[in-house]
Amino acid sequence: MQILGTINRLANRQRVRDSVAPLLNACAFVWRRLMFRTTFIAITGSVGKSTATALLGRILSDHTMTNWSPGAKNNRFAVARTILRTRFRHRFTVIEVGAKLPGTLRRAARLFAPNIVVILAVRNIHSNIFPTLEDMAAEKALLLGRLGKHGTAILNADDPSVRAMQSRCEGPVRTFGLEAGCFVTATEVTARWPQRLTFRAHCGSESTWVQTNLVGEHMLPSTLSALATAVFCGVPLAKAAASLAQVQPVPGRMDPMPLPNGVTVLRDDFNATLPTFEAALAVLRDAQASRRIVIMGDLLDTHQSVRARARRLAQLAAGAADMVVFIGDRAALCVKAANEAGCTAAFAFQSLPKVADFLKTELRGGDLVLLKGLVGRHIERVILAQRGSIACWVVRCHKLMVCESCPELKLVSIDPVGGSFVRHSGNLSQTSA
Repeated sequence: MQILGTINRLANRQRVRDSVAPLLNACAFVWRRLMFRTTFIAITGSVGKSTATALLGRILSDHTMTNWSPGAKNNRFAVARTILRTRFRHRFTVIEVGAKLPGTLRRAARLFAPNIVVILAVRNIHSNIFPTLEDMAAEKALLLGRLGKHGTAILNADDPSVRAMQSRCEGPVRTFGLEAGCFVTATEVTARWPQRLTFRAHCGSESTWVQTNLVGEHMLPSTLSALATAVFCGVPLAKAAASLAQVQPVPGRMDPMPLPNGVTVLRDDFNATLPTFEAALAVLRDAQASRRIVIMGDLLDTHQSVRARARRLAQLAAGAADMVVFIGDRAALCVKAANEAGCTAAFAFQSLPKVADFLKTELRGGDLVLLKGLVGRHIERVILAQRGSIACWVVRCHKLMVCESCPELKLVSIDPVGGSFVRHSGNLSQTSA
């Protein structure tokens, strides 16, 4: 146990990761075989993995001993470390698995030999590596190859690419979605802001009302996948639904943040891809708010040139928002495209501090703001600066974490109730006067 702990700590250090990785994977491979009493559940998909992992992890943890890691921990180091945290007392281990290179999921399946595989969706993400939707679907399906006749696949019947994977499964298959005949399905779905995702779930002859804290109807597949997997694992449908009501949005995935001046920010600043942007804009477009505002940097995976991508993103944002703030080298081009699309309140900025200063005078109570960007750019700082002063305005950052978890942020905010200054060290929820 002490050796495994030492290897785990070394894996935290960027400089020694490459040398530790083979040993870490070897230990995880052996450890997984020793944990033969634990059911290993793998969750993958182009979108929604982290949310599905958080939901399923909470449901199963409320039901029995479960090992899982929240918050986008899906690379090879995170997968190996999640395996190594499994103990004999754990009945389930839930692992989020991502794919950034061809063959990644084949190696992951060989490493932890999943008993259950959940596949959410296939989208054109990482298009420089997986040029077509078929290429991405083939990569996701590699996880199913280790199930054999005894493993179970839980698939999204509403996604044609995922539904087609049923033919590759030798063992049992359970489906979820809006289509009739799914193992778990949903009716009466509502999610118009400020209302959160709510629906009636059905499984066989059972049905129950599900109230979540998630924002947007596009979160439904992740929620249904968690319900379907939990019910298959022996959790009653009503009990699983009750657990869902306690789960908050994963940071950076349509995560609402209220500001002291009455503004609400929907932080979607972790995944900067076109499919997630379109889904977030759909939420903004239908929301009940005095003004709808988009703050955005550049996005990825649009299969277009830089200039064409900038124009398209600007046109999409202009069609859903009353005001758009563009950040980056091509912000001026985006403003021109937004103006051509009929948005007269479009603004361009090169640096984050200037955006923060602009927002301090522009935002007002009742505004609903969508913040969209890439985690490595950390544009969430323009919102955090509305709560006080921050120390870090570095242009590029290698840390793949939300800024609130970083000790370099050094946020000093004004308590909106008492008017006193509150210093935050790393986590906003842990404060000291």
